[in-house]
Amino acid sequence: MKLFTKTAAAVSTAVLVGSLAACGGSDRPSQQELADSISSGDSALGSAIPEEAADCFAKVIHESDLSDDALQAMVDGEENYDASDEDKEAAEDLQTTLIDECQDSVTQ
Repeated sequence: MKLFTKTAAAVSTAVLVGSLAACGGSDRPSQQELADSISSGDSALGSAIPEEAADCFAKVIHESDLSDDALQAMVDGEENYDASDEDKEAAEDLQTTLIDECQDSVTQ
């Protein structure tokens, strides 16, 4: 559970502190694009997340209130994302949702 909490916190923190960069465009990245980004060695989370956990995280993140730009920034692995107040609030809400939804995929 402790590892999972740290991982969930890393996802929401990555969005909150702006370690992702905006990339323009208005199309929402796909759930698969998010999963690929989260599980890559170049993940904005600082380390690759196991594929099963990345799939769950991507589903939750994709369904979240994060803006399309925030999700695209995560996919692109860019830095210096200037998160809107709405994205900051959505990122804070993500941590609890990730824990609730993805705990089993991380602790296996």
